Amino acid sequence: MTTTEGCEEPLGRRERKKLETHQNIRRVALDIALEIGAENLTVEAITKAADVSQRTFFNYFSSKEDALTTDASAMAEKLVPLILNRPEGESPLHVLRTALLDSDPFAFLHADRERTLDRCRLIRENAALMSRQLTQFAHLERTFAEAIAGRLGLDPEHDLRPNLLAGITSSVLRVAMSHWTADGQKPLREVISSAFDLLEQGLLTNQGTGTLEQR
Repeated sequence: MTTTEGCEEPLGRRERKKLETHQNIRRVALDIALEIGAENLTVEAITKAADVSQRTFFNYFSSKEDALTTDASAMAEKLVPLILNRPEGESPLHVLRTALLDSDPFAFLHADRERTLDRCRLIRENAALMSRQLTQFAHLERTFAEAIAGRLGLDPEHDLRPNLLAGITSSVLRVAMSHWTADGQKPLREVISSAFDLLEQGLLTNQGTGTLEQR
């Protein structure tokens, strides 16, 4: 579990086993999808190769598409308390930035960039996966909006700010991810930070020439 200070507490034996099972299923699903195509992938093939039951698979994923795309629900669960527990007086955009960077939810992606690139290409080339990935990011965006609305005491149905901030943050993640997969010279965390620098320093609303590479 991640603390509000962004430090990782040691996982218990049961939690470690669950995490290992989750990661193994995702690894196996990607390996098979890359070999035979996502459209030919089946839950049965995944469970056989991962040596787990179908019941176990569905304890972790609702479908084969979920095993191949970003788990926004788990990410949201980690981020909400970080957003709500930031010190009073911080700007909402800085709250979102700090919550993301403290939790570093995409840190695991940089550990194996080639597999991440394979996963991204697979998603881009498969309509069902792309649809599921967009649904996952939409869920994450709603979570951002609800957390910011709760922090500021706003009604997101009548106030533009929570949804606007959530949309900006979601766009930062998508653009940073795209930039990182295309370039890969910097850690993803650093690219996300650079994108927020451009926003917080007003470099997108004036005639400055600041770029991600220059930050």
